[in-house]
Order: sequence, then C-alpha cells, then structure tokens
Amino acid sequence: MLTDLLEEMGFSLPRQEWQKPVIGVSACLTGQRVRYDGDHKHNGIVMHQLAPLMRFRETCPEVSIGLPIPRPPIQVVQFDDAQRVKAVNNPSMDYTESLENIAANLGEPLCGFVLKARSPSCGHLTTPIHDEHGNEIATGSGAFARKLHELYPRIALANESDLEKPAFLKQFVIQVFCYQQWHHNDHQGSWLQERLEKSELLEEPLKTNFQHYLSRLGQAMH
Repeated sequence: MLTDLLEEMGFSLPRQEWQKPVIGVSACLTGQRVRYDGDHKHNGIVMHQLAPLMRFRETCPEVSIGLPIPRPPIQVVQFDDAQRVKAVNNPSMDYTESLENIAANLGEPLCGFVLKARSPSCGHLTTPIHDEHGNEIATGSGAFARKLHELYPRIALANESDLEKPAFLKQFVIQVFCYQQWHHNDHQGSWLQERLEKSELLEEPLKTNFQHYLSRLGQAMH
C-alpha cells in the first residue's frame, strides 16, 4: 500500500482534502476528451491510486493555447540545435513558445506532474523527435514538459506509462509528498536528515533514487 510506504518514511498523511499535495495531470489522463482526435486516455493508476492521495490540477496545454478538439496533429521537429513544435500538415504553424508559456504561467506551485507519454506537448523524455522531412530521428520531451522541467527541476515528473512500474510509482509518490512537506517546513535541514535516515529502510533501487532526490533538495538550500 502506498499509504504504508508514506507512513514508513515519516510523512504526514493528509486528513482533509486541502492537505493533499497538488500535482498537475495531463487532462486526457483523467478522462477529458481533449486529445487531438477528440478522444481521451483515461488512466486507472492516476484515477484510482493517485487521486485518493493528491489533488489534481488538470491541464491540456494544446487546448489551453486555443487549438480545437479535434485538431490537426503536431510534432516536435529538430532544427540544428533547436527543437520546435509544428503542425504536421502546415510546418509554418509553430506552437513552441505558446506551449512553453503555459508551463511558465501555471500559477499555484505544484509538487509533481503526470504527463501523457509521447505527446509533442506533454511527453517527458518519450516524445518522438523528427527531422525537417518528418522522419523520426530521436526521442525527447514535448515543449510544455521541457519547459516545466526547466522551471521546476525539483518536482517529480512522470509519464503515465512510467507509473505502470511499481517501483517508479512508489518513487513518484514519495517524491511528491517529500517536496510538499519539505517546501513548507521551517526546519528543512533537520527534516531532510530524518528522511535520509528513514530511507535506509527502503529496498533498491528505490532507496538510492530517493536519497539522490533528498540530495537535490538539500542543494536547493545553499
């Protein structure tokens, strides 16, 4: 149980809705029909395992910048050392800055984000990158996800496909709670030290991954 893991690590479990950490979620994963084809990608792990523990801020960057439902597909294209998000059938239409601006104007601080894998806006390290002729040449991140990671490098990011791995799901959940409770703690150094000591109870690779995350939070204090 995820709640057992959180208690083992010394995290305070939320007793009321407002106490839950807030995470962003790609809106299609909650069942909203916002995909380019007018469909959704309702995700059971998101809705049945994360929803009881966290509050969601649902976002579809492509709809947020005014693209219709359904809409012509877009893709990430590599130009020399720059990646741009362009319409597949009309490469003159460039949506890169607009999608980045959505990430830059999320408002309320988030403790994590669950993103739609392979999306040209939301995919995190899973999105196909194309050359100018439309050939797939690499894998990277969508414009929204890339900007999100740049602006908020310490919040937990996951594609919904990552959460299918039990170890990754546990890692995501404890990082979300860790960020929330560290961020609002008046004694961050001693609080991190307590979590570091408790992390010795974890099995690998969760133990090492969590300790690396604690180190990243510790560096943010200097």
